[in-house]
Formats: sequence, C-alpha cells, structure tokens
Amino acid sequence: MHPTRDLAQPDVFYAYTTAIRLLSLDRVTPFWPDLGLRIDGVEATKTAARRCVRAEIELEALGDDDGTMAAHIAAFLTDVERSQGTAAAAQLRAWIEEQVFFLGLEPEWQMMWHVLVAWLPHRKEHRVASFGLPLGKVTKLFEIARAWVETVDALDRRVAEADALPLEGWDAEVYATYRGDDPDLSPLAALSQRLTVPAFERTWGAIRRLLGPAEMDALERWGQAEVLAHMERISHHSARIPPESRSLS
Repeated sequence: MHPTRDLAQPDVFYAYTTAIRLLSLDRVTPFWPDLGLRIDGVEATKTAARRCVRAEIELEALGDDDGTMAAHIAAFLTDVERSQGTAAAAQLRAWIEEQVFFLGLEPEWQMMWHVLVAWLPHRKEHRVASFGLPLGKVTKLFEIARAWVETVDALDRRVAEADALPLEGWDAEVYATYRGDDPDLSPLAALSQRLTVPAFERTWGAIRRLLGPAEMDALERWGQAEVLAHMERISHHSARIPPESRSLS
C-alpha cells in the first residue's frame, strides 16, 4: 500500500513522519482511541512504525536522504497491510492523510476561537449578551465553554504525565534523537495538537447547534471585540467565522 498524497510535498512528508513517530512510542499507545484509531494489532503496528523511524534516524545521521524515506513510509503501510489487513492499513493512511495532515493546516480563525472559547467563562454573561445574544443562550454557551476548558486541561495533564514517564527502551532512543541538544523538546508536542483539534471541532459543533445565524453574528462581534481589546498585534479579522462554519440551527 502506498500513500495517496505526494510525499514530495513537505507538509505531507511531515504529517507522515510525525504520525509514524507518535505511533512508535509506547507512551502514546493509550491515546490511540482519543486519536480515532481502532487497530487490533497494536504491537505489530508499533513494530512497523519503529522500522520506519529507525530508517529515518539512520538517514538523518548520514545526512543523506536522497528520497529513500518515501520508500520506508510506503513500506510501513505495506507492513501493516500484511500483518493486519488492508482495512487496518487504509485506516492508518486515512488518519494520517485526512486528519494529521489537515490538522497541520488548521485555519487561523479556528486557532483563534480555541482561545476565545476558553476566555468565555472568565467574562460577564451580561457583557457577552450585550453584543446581541439572548441571556439564556449565553448561559448555555458558557456551559459549553467551561466543558472545553476542562477538556483541554484534562488532555494537557494526560500528555504531561505521559511525557514525564521514565525513558526506557525505544522511547528513550526516540526522545534522545528528537531532542538533540535541547532537553526541553518533546515528540509529544505534536500529540497535544492532534488531541485538542478534534475536541474543539466537537465543541464548535455544539456552539453551531446552539446559536442561530444572527446569534452567531453576535458571537463573532464579541470575539472581534476581544481581539481588539487584548491582542494588540493581531487583527480582529482573525476572529471572523467563515460561512461554512457558522450556525447549524
């Protein structure tokens, strides 16, 4: 099995190498369900991932890739297909190409609203309502926002706990290679984004179902006002919500 996207594109190549590195780590295995992965042969998949990461480490040590890493990525998918079946390999390929890849391209408005939704519980309900939102809807909006904050905090704690586990065996080797001369670097930094983006999509879905079109306009006005008031170097247009991501109600 081969990737369907062009590995010559840096963003695609980065998505594959990042995802395979995460899959290879023992401390990431408990997060597989959170990432949407339903693979029965976990250890076989990790073994295939480790072969691929090992090749990447060796190529980096030589300072000479000459395009062969793409072959190792394809070999990873083929190994999974042979040991777990076509469905499992296709699931991994889809996860990397449809989720990991696109999460690396998360739009500016969505990244901004990660922050703005987290700010909501720290604002006065009547102040948010003054932008044109019914107070009853604001109360429900604050409930959604508090749940988002709790979700992010819980995910951050889990990733931090995983990052702090003793470094042994394969994980120790990957961490050492990844960190180089900077002990503060962690391969799990990529895991946090892969967990929070799907969680935010669920949160935003709840907001879209709650608010009507005019109310979504009001929420956007509040968000733009927050950016103007608290983010001097960022344009308030970054809080503009695109038409395809507005109200569902």
